[in-house]
Amino acid sequence: MHLRLLPVLATVVVPVATASVAVPSLTGDAFAHVHERYLQACASCHGTDWMGGQGGSLVDGKWRRGGEPAEVFRSIKEGWPESGMPAFATLLSDDDISAFVAYLYEANRIHASRQEAKAETPPDGQLTAAGETFRIETVVSGLEMPWALAWLPDGRMLVTERAGPLRLIDADGRLSAPIAGTPAVFAENQGGMMEVAVPPDYERNGWIYLGYSQPRTVAGHRVAFTAVARGRIRDGHWTDHEIVFEAPDRFLTDSEKHWGCRLVFDGEHLFIGIGERGRGANAQDLGHPAGKIHRIHRDGRIPADNPFADRPGAFPSIWAYGIRNPQGLTRDARTGRLWATEHGPRGGDEFNLIERGRNYGWPVVSRGRNYDFSPVAWVASRPDVADPLLDWTPSIGVSGLAYYDAAAFPAWRGSFFAGGLVGERLERVVVLADGTATTETVFAGLGRVRDVRTGPDGLIYVVLNHRSKENAGRVVRLQPRPDMQPGRPVVSH
Repeated sequence: MHLRLLPVLATVVVPVATASVAVPSLTGDAFAHVHERYLQACASCHGTDWMGGQGGSLVDGKWRRGGEPAEVFRSIKEGWPESGMPAFATLLSDDDISAFVAYLYEANRIHASRQEAKAETPPDGQLTAAGETFRIETVVSGLEMPWALAWLPDGRMLVTERAGPLRLIDADGRLSAPIAGTPAVFAENQGGMMEVAVPPDYERNGWIYLGYSQPRTVAGHRVAFTAVARGRIRDGHWTDHEIVFEAPDRFLTDSEKHWGCRLVFDGEHLFIGIGERGRGANAQDLGHPAGKIHRIHRDGRIPADNPFADRPGAFPSIWAYGIRNPQGLTRDARTGRLWATEHGPRGGDEFNLIERGRNYGWPVVSRGRNYDFSPVAWVASRPDVADPLLDWTPSIGVSGLAYYDAAAFPAWRGSFFAGGLVGERLERVVVLADGTATTETVFAGLGRVRDVRTGPDGLIYVVLNHRSKENAGRVVRLQPRPDMQPGRPVVSH
């Protein structure tokens, strides 16, 4: 498929093959035509409103090469392979790319006018979805791209921010200063401080686990891989730091995408989801740690009963493989089974039951499509590969995943809740008796959903990233109808 634009577009945009050109203009039917092509080629990563999802925002004023027309032109033409953006030189002519540059400038103008007209505020009124009525209550705001949430036994919450800080949230919503001394992170594109997890026996040992993009210097180059560490918090400081999972130098890369990084405890074991770091072949290579679900002892030792622990050349912590980019990982409290959500390419986001030693297909099996519309090299299914119970096409940019089995929302017990980044939504997933799954939207349009957790109070907590302001992230919770305060306005959403 070729996204050739209408020839008339060449007459309404300014060529940008050279530097120091005027800002291009594109309006009316010409803008609408390019917008249709944008929805096909770009919206799965950058959002239908340009505000980002799996990929970054196109309307926040931040450009890798700079925001001049010639620089934007070059970014589209050459791409950014390390961050997952393909080069469009073979798909689009220079005139086509010029039209896209003009379109992006007009998109920024439209976005600015919309922001002036409408401020983003969370609803405090009554909503109804999937048999429950609830309201959305802000717990804390003003976070710098928050990523993950966990609880201490005393009711305080831990929240990670992408740039590296780990913070505490008191029961009354007061936010602490950043915990001093947490590990350095590779905070580029999709990387950063991505996960925090508290083991069930925290009161006995005080351990807290962090998942993050670990930067290292190898042969003079700054490279990184997903790592897991544990430590303790004393007087606002991170202490007793121990690495429990990291990759050898030979596996590190300068790629800025597909880190995965969700953690789930299972007794004395710890499951770790790691993405394939932007190279699909890694996911099928049992000798490579990327693109896998790993299982280790909580202190980093390898369990002897792991499926590939005794196979020569295999990475011994692998539990399952063929994983593209796992963004949600949770255990079913009723059966103890492990479940995951992962990003597909253009479409093909998956909800999977993760089983010992299974192959989940990527990149030889997928229901998604290539970002650059080139023919896919995979098939939709194969007998030796586990099929997803559910796939989202178009992609919602799946993120956090939680299992719900509390009393606050009785109609939702036994359900899963999955977040969506580019879809800006919270989805309820129900696994049916025949092994398939259904999904319905609980809410949408409040920002990119980064994480979903069930709190110790039985309420559902959601970590939201603002669509365009990194320092306007927040944590909200869903309050059931009996807790509705009289006098609050009723809103629809």
